[in-house]
Amino acid sequence: MRLCRLNSLLCGFKLFISGLTIAITCLVMPSVLAQYSSLVIDEALLKEVMPEADSFSEKSGNPPVYRAYKSVEGSAEPSVIGYLFVTPDLPPEEIGYAAPIEVLVGMDIEGTITGMKIIFYRESYRSIRGDFLATERFPDQFKDKNISEGFRVGRDVDGVSRATISSWAVARGIRSSGRRVARAYMKDSDFVVNSGGGAVGLRYLAEQSWEQMLESGLVETLDIVQDDLTELKLTFIYMGNDGMGEQLVGIEDYSRAEREASRRGRGGNMVIVGVDGNASMPFRQERLAVQQGESIFPIRRDRFVYVGSAEAGKITGKFRFAGAIVLDRQIDITQEFKILYDTGNTVASYEGATYKVPPVPLALVQGTPLPAELLANDSDGYDDDGVYGKLINSAPWGEVAALLLLLTLVMISFLRKSSALRWVTLACTLIYLGFINGTFLSISHVTNGIKLGPSLFLRDLPLLIIVVFTLVTTLFWGRVFCSSLCPFGALQDFITRFVPRRFQKELPQAIHDKAIYIKYAVLALLIVTTLSYSEISIFQYFEPFGTLFYQSQSILLWGILIAFLLASTVVSRFYCRYACPLGATLGVIALISPWRIKRVTQCQVCKVCEGACPTGAIRGPDIDFKECVRCDICEIKLINKAGVCRHSVEKVAARHKSWTPVTVT
Repeated sequence: MRLCRLNSLLCGFKLFISGLTIAITCLVMPSVLAQYSSLVIDEALLKEVMPEADSFSEKSGNPPVYRAYKSVEGSAEPSVIGYLFVTPDLPPEEIGYAAPIEVLVGMDIEGTITGMKIIFYRESYRSIRGDFLATERFPDQFKDKNISEGFRVGRDVDGVSRATISSWAVARGIRSSGRRVARAYMKDSDFVVNSGGGAVGLRYLAEQSWEQMLESGLVETLDIVQDDLTELKLTFIYMGNDGMGEQLVGIEDYSRAEREASRRGRGGNMVIVGVDGNASMPFRQERLAVQQGESIFPIRRDRFVYVGSAEAGKITGKFRFAGAIVLDRQIDITQEFKILYDTGNTVASYEGATYKVPPVPLALVQGTPLPAELLANDSDGYDDDGVYGKLINSAPWGEVAALLLLLTLVMISFLRKSSALRWVTLACTLIYLGFINGTFLSISHVTNGIKLGPSLFLRDLPLLIIVVFTLVTTLFWGRVFCSSLCPFGALQDFITRFVPRRFQKELPQAIHDKAIYIKYAVLALLIVTTLSYSEISIFQYFEPFGTLFYQSQSILLWGILIAFLLASTVVSRFYCRYACPLGATLGVIALISPWRIKRVTQCQVCKVCEGACPTGAIRGPDIDFKECVRCDICEIKLINKAGVCRHSVEKVAARHKSWTPVTVT
């Protein structure tokens, strides 16, 4: 009879899951398809971006643009008053948090932005928080800005809270695309005229070989022989112009370095420092200094940015890695200066290389005319525009300090096995990481990490700290993150603590054993979707905590959240058990964790820990470690001898005469 009832429950649960899957598919897919459909660019949309125009041409040209026309009294033909373009038509595209963001931009014939409209972006936060780039007045800031300006987030435009990467992508995409359009169609605009024949000069530099750059003085070297006869080789190259920087180190590396330098608000030109050689004493940034006249400017950490591993641009293979000095504003680049390096043999024992910026790079930076023979050439324009600089020098140290404090609290409560301290930790996690800061891990970090690579985590020190902490603790102990550092896990623990026990149930073991694999199926679905359909991201439908902590505007997502919270009032950590794809990811990693929960012989006949486990990971003496969230409950009970473990094995064996004790390892 009980077996029939169990089979009925199992069939009912399968039907429920199947119905829920169909319902979510029917409700979600129209939303997903709508999310990934670009806006149709019609005349009404063009008019919205450039309201002064009377008519528009079809998109044409190289690069492709819409020409905006306005009727002029007394003239039979309307005049061109500007150009409209879509940023994907002018690659490379700037990458947002998850993918490129497509923007329609209007620009008048003087290079001033008349308006912009975000027409397509595939961002996790869009679904979680609504159309955040539009609702927070972000686009309005670009109107009336000229493409000669910096478009730097935090200085020239205000970014969107919790969407800094996407804000930078939009701002830089508009600036870079606008400058390319200006060079192609607006030869008489102030931007092109004041660039000093920039396109011509950049082409001239692009055609120069490494040996020619050495001969012209653009590249200078400094060889430092140390006492043990090992050698440190330094190479210095001025790259004060955006196009020069992209030629020298590649678009991605220069874009990252320039972004980090501008974020610090320090200004100044940049000089590449290439590092090579077999020196026994490694290169140290703090040993650099720049001297001009009698003035010496030490290179502090905030004036040095990481550039890359010399894998792109003209520096490819020329040295092991490169950084860049951000020159002090007091340094006159029209005059020669010395770049010094303290060898460390004696106090202030400097060796140095004298540097003088050659005429062509100087003209590109200052907007002065190039030599006449260069201006006779023509050229296509170049696009405009270190990891460690962002991580160290521009880090939000208040946020980092608060996070380190929380991580310390997590480890103390975990290692001390203190129930009271753990509840304090959970409260801090829920309030700070959930509602105040928002820097917590989710499966979106896994999927976006697959798409964008590790650079995603190297842009944000707090996020990198959490990633490293999570990986290290999971590798050694298991899912400590799920226990104490996940705000949604903390919320479910508080629900279980305050909901009356009579409302709380457990799924039958047979159903539970099968249902735990749903989250692994969800994980596989998300990874396959990421690899095969990179333009579609559906993980927001499986991350209800984003709806709560980011205050979604989606009724559907709120419905999914409420369903999970109601389920968690009945089954403890329902979401963690059956639906969390990040928990599934960490569960797979936890399978190799060496430091597991101790079990004793008495566990074979005791059910105390099994009944108290919030994820149903315990069955007698065995623990399904991929499902264990290291909540300390069973370990605290073992320490306090809250179950059969309070009695010796001999006494327990005497009571359970049919039991044959087996040593538990």
